[in-house]
Amino acid sequence: MASGPAGSVSPGDAPGGRDIRSLVLRAWLEPGVSPRLIARLVEIAPGRVERPVMVTTSVDDACRAVRDWLETLQAQVVGEVGDGTVTGRVNSASVTG
Repeated sequence: MASGPAGSVSPGDAPGGRDIRSLVLRAWLEPGVSPRLIARLVEIAPGRVERPVMVTTSVDDACRAVRDWLETLQAQVVGEVGDGTVTGRVNSASVTG
């Protein structure tokens, strides 16, 4: 039996020795007469402090930010450019809240 969770990897264990990046989406409803959705997306990179990407009150904006982040991540693997961070394109999304 493995000592860790199945399928776990450490930074640098990704194909090609790249660090693994994560995008965390936190969502909650603010109480009130009409509860308001708040979604906060944060990029987590090994060795870096978490980096806020977007805060929104829109499901569509949150979904768009996740899609942009994934497409930017995929493009970096294909293009091999930059320092590995993928927040630049997502940060250009409209921020509300």
